[in-house]
Amino acid sequence: MNSVLLVDDHPAICFALKVLLEQNGDFAVTSSSGESLLAQIHRDTPELLILDLDLKSADGLDLLPRIKHHYPSLKVLIFTNQPAHIYATRTLQAGADGFINKSLPLPMVESLCHLILAGYQCFPNGVMAELNEPYLGQDAQQVLARFSDREIAVLNYLKQGKTNKEIADRLMLSNKTISTYKARIMKKSGIDDLEQLFLLLDEENSS
Repeated sequence: MNSVLLVDDHPAICFALKVLLEQNGDFAVTSSSGESLLAQIHRDTPELLILDLDLKSADGLDLLPRIKHHYPSLKVLIFTNQPAHIYATRTLQAGADGFINKSLPLPMVESLCHLILAGYQCFPNGVMAELNEPYLGQDAQQVLARFSDREIAVLNYLKQGKTNKEIADRLMLSNKTISTYKARIMKKSGIDDLEQLFLLLDEENSS
C-alpha cells in the first residue's frame, strides 16, 4: 500500500479524493492544509505528495522547491485550479512529477498517482517541449516567460482581485514588497494597465 499526503484546504475535495484513492486498497491517504508541511512530511514519510498551489496558509509554487530540497525522492503531483499554460512548466522546473487541473475528471488522479509512483512524469501535452522553447512565438507566452515564479504568484492573486495586504499576508511579505513586484510585472510585460495584462492572459488561456 502506497502512502499519500494530500495538501489541500478544501475539506470536500480532500474527502472525495481520499475515498477515491483508498477504495481499491492501493493507497493510504492523510490530508493537510499546508501548515507546518515540512514537519508533517518528516513525520508521515509519504511516498507521494498531492499538492494544491492555492493554499490559504502558503503558496504551493513557493513551497515546492523547498519540499524537493529537503525531500528530493518524494514524488509530487500538482492538483490545482490554476491554468496549466501558466503553471505546468514552472512546477516541472521546480521538481514536480505531474500536474493535473481540478476541472478534469477526478478518477484521472488515481491513474496519475500510479504512473508517477512507477517512475513516470505526467504533464499536459507540450510541457516538455516548452522547456526547450521558452518563447513559442505567441505574445502571451512571451510575456509569461519573463516573470519569476513569485511574480506569477502575485499576478495570479491580483487577477483574483486580492489587495496588496491580502497578497502580502498570503506570501508572508510586506505591502511594499508586493508593490515592488507589481511594478516589476508592469515593466517586464511592457503593458501599462493590469486589466490589459489580464485580458492578454485570458486570451492565451482560451486559445
